[in-house]
Amino acid sequence: MLLDARSPAPYPADVPHLRVQAALRTMGRYVAAALVVAASTGTAWFVFGAGDLADVVMVVLLGVVFASMHFGYGPSVLAAVLSAITFEFFFLPPYFSLAIANLHHVVTFGVMLTIAFLISHLAQRVRDQAEKARRAGLLAQTEQQRSALLSSVSHDLRTPLAVITGATSTMLSPQAPEDEGARRVLLETAYREARRLDRLVRNLLEMARLEAGELKIKKEPQPLEEVIGSALDHVEERLRGRDVDVTVPDELPLVAFDSVLVEQVLINLLENAAKYTPPESPIDLSAVASAGDVTIEVSDRGPGVAEDLRERVFEKFYRVRDGEGGGVGLGLTICRAIVSAHGGRIWVTDRDGGGARFLFTLPLPPSPTEATTP
Repeated sequence: MLLDARSPAPYPADVPHLRVQAALRTMGRYVAAALVVAASTGTAWFVFGAGDLADVVMVVLLGVVFASMHFGYGPSVLAAVLSAITFEFFFLPPYFSLAIANLHHVVTFGVMLTIAFLISHLAQRVRDQAEKARRAGLLAQTEQQRSALLSSVSHDLRTPLAVITGATSTMLSPQAPEDEGARRVLLETAYREARRLDRLVRNLLEMARLEAGELKIKKEPQPLEEVIGSALDHVEERLRGRDVDVTVPDELPLVAFDSVLVEQVLINLLENAAKYTPPESPIDLSAVASAGDVTIEVSDRGPGVAEDLRERVFEKFYRVRDGEGGGVGLGLTICRAIVSAHGGRIWVTDRDGGGARFLFTLPLPPSPTEATTP
């Protein structure tokens, strides 16, 4: 196509100007991330000094969280690196130097840097999924999720990070306990909180994957007993000290489902029961076949769920109350997404004598008679 000399140019004449503006905005985000690090470091220095490393780490990491949620991946990585450097410069002896005098402090520096990068990477993953949702016309819902996620990250991830940092810094300090039993308690505490942090991050990433439409169901006819046993093995530590009664009839037919995903449903329901019930209360797990489907039930002897909240407990980031071990309120939402993808349904009701009953169904394959019926 020929263009008349008087016709408007096919591209705006101020493209270079727009590029300069974009470059300035990008530079501004990096500068803002650096200022956030300076603010968090300064706050930690004036409030705690160089004595309480656990509290210092939490303040500095909150700066990384803020930069990760507001300025993008590049600035968040810059914030992670600068936070680790300022932490080493101001708070690890010899002070006001990048030299590290004690080998133990190398581990502290490494833990600090690893956690900072983990936060930056997690924020980027969430941001990528939010962008996909926005392109699908879900911008308003995504903004609500990001706000809820920021609240969850700043609140629910803070506790395990503080415990891990406190336990490891105690182990690495000159005042570390020499008694083997006390050292083991600190290590077990750090391990337990690391497992908790892993569950929180895994649920956040799993929910992002589900909402992006990346859930792929691989159904295979298989016995339900195997996936129940695997789920119980996975949460054995969380259920220690409880009576767990499993009732699965021998004549239960094969069910077509994705074993990995259904195992995740069972794990989430069992962990949910353990989290919101007294430590030594029993948990029952059963399965029964009916016309067209199999119903799996996880019931407990806790406070139950009020009738007006029985739908809301499956919403994202909603929690009836704080339970042991915290959480971001995604476990039951993930359960509903997986069960729905299998063509089943999930709900909660009261249990006779007190407690809650969480039930979900999985469709049975048609019998040979039904399959051949015209």
